[in-house]
Formats: sequence, structure tokens, C-alpha cells
Amino acid sequence: MLFESGLSRRRAREILLQGAQSQALSLFWQAGPAFLAQQLELSPDETTRLHAAHANWQQFEQRFQQERSQGLHTLRLNQPAFPGTLLRFLPAEQRPLLLFARGDLALLELPRILPLAAPPDARAEAWALETLATLATDGALPLFAARAGLDARGIQTFLQAELPFALVIPQGLGAYQPPAGLQAAINAGRALLLSPFQPTWQPPARQENPMLVHADAFARALAHAWLALGAPAAPPAAGQVCLCAPEAAPLPHCPRPYENPEALFLALTEAASAPPTNHATSKPAPPPDLPPLSPEEILQTLAQGGKIPAALAARLQPKP
Repeated sequence: MLFESGLSRRRAREILLQGAQSQALSLFWQAGPAFLAQQLELSPDETTRLHAAHANWQQFEQRFQQERSQGLHTLRLNQPAFPGTLLRFLPAEQRPLLLFARGDLALLELPRILPLAAPPDARAEAWALETLATLATDGALPLFAARAGLDARGIQTFLQAELPFALVIPQGLGAYQPPAGLQAAINAGRALLLSPFQPTWQPPARQENPMLVHADAFARALAHAWLALGAPAAPPAAGQVCLCAPEAAPLPHCPRPYENPEALFLALTEAASAPPTNHATSKPAPPPDLPPLSPEEILQTLAQGGKIPAALAARLQPKP
């Protein structure tokens, strides 16, 4: 619905956030695009695009199954495994409905810390990487973004040291081919790739990636805490920890100095247990999954729209 329905991303998002049951939407789709368009009260133009998408559905489904067989995981916003920090630290209108991942999803259960770089300073970077390595050994998950500078050097350091980390990729994971060393770390369960972007999306070949700013905002919201080497461009969300180097002068938005791993884990525990803030819940979150409809209820709903395809009706008939 979100990527392959022919509807605009905004329109599909509106439909999904209305709380429609995923099972019912799937069955409406099987009943045909005309029925689905009627149920969702789509415009003629939206209905035309829905018909075109439906004609290519087998191709989309084959690609979907291939991506899953290659280890691409999908997390819905209303699943328990979806990172709670994205719900707490992003305004509702900015939260991704789907999160894509490659690697061991159990790594998401660790407290996550993101380094925020300043202008190049070899001494400060060495301290940051050493601190992040210590935190990883003690049970935290350093979070990097795929960009030059401190993040790139951090990824190289962690790969060589065989330490766990997560990496935000500013493109679709289905279209991204990890280098051999990174792929080996993924296979070993030490590296986790994350992206909120459509799996097939790739940045333009000859210009700057227009989604870098969104990837950075996503990475900042994904982290429980920031380790800042320079002043953050924006303040952390309420309840999000921001620490600066011990010898650095207090930073705007980030006055608290890093002390030691024990103090950080205490701060992370406080951040994880803090109640949601008004900023992060400015709009109601999508409702949780509803109990599935019974076959009788589904048949009754489908019958209201007209003829039910024979194969679908047979599938839904109660078994003796």
C-alpha cells in the first residue's frame, strides 16, 4: 500500500493511519482494484493508478519475496520490535511507517548512542572512538550514519575490532550492496543496517543525495543518547540524553559532560523509562493491530461491494 499501490505516499499514509486492518486491506486488494478503490473512496485518478499497479502486482510480489529471502527485514510502526525511540523522539508526522533492516534485529534491544562530529580534531575523535568501543564492550550499541568523517572512521575501527554497531543507510537497502567486510560483519551478527527508505530507492547518480538530511534526522531520533564533539545543530528531544567530551566547554543544547560508562548506562535507563512528551505525540499514534476479522465478517464486508471472486470466496468459506 505504501510503496506499490500507485497512490501518493501521503495518500497511502493517510489510509494506513486511519486504522484499517491490514488483513482487510489485503483481502480487498485480492478482490480487485475496483473494489479496493470503492472501499477507500479513491478519486478517478487514484483508481487509474491503482489499476496500473495491480497489473504489475505479480512482479512486485516476486521482488518482495526475493528481498525477504536475501535477509531484508521489515518492521511496521505498530509492531513491538519497532524502535520506541522513533515514537518518542520524532513528531508523529515524521515517523516512518516501515523500517527496513539487514542483520540481527536483537541488536535493537541494546541502548543506542550516536556520535555527533565537530570540525576535524584528531584527539577528540580518538577519544570518541575509544569511548564508543568501551560502551560497545559493556553492552551499548554505537550508531553510525553512512557518511565521511568520524562515522566512516568509526565503522572501519569497529569492523577491525569486531565490535557490534548499527549503521543508517541513506538509500533503500534492497538497492544497497554492502562492501565485503561489512557484509561479513552482518553475517556474523555484529552489524545491523537500518533504513526508513523504500528498498528500491537509490539517490541520483550525479548530485548530492537529497535524503541525507532525513537520514540524519532519523539517526538522531533512533538513538537513546548523543555523544557530541561539537554543538548539535538542534536540541535533543525531551528525555533524550546528550553528553559532551569531559574536557570540552559546555555546548549549547548539550551541557552535560560524559563521565564514565556506568553514568551513561544510568542516563540511558532514565531515558528509556521516561514518559512520552507532548512534542513527540503531537498527533495520535496509529492504533495497534486489531483482532483479525472472522471469515464470515470478511465475506459480509466484501459482499457489500458487489461480486466476490470465486477463488477468494472459496478460500474464506468456513472449513467443515
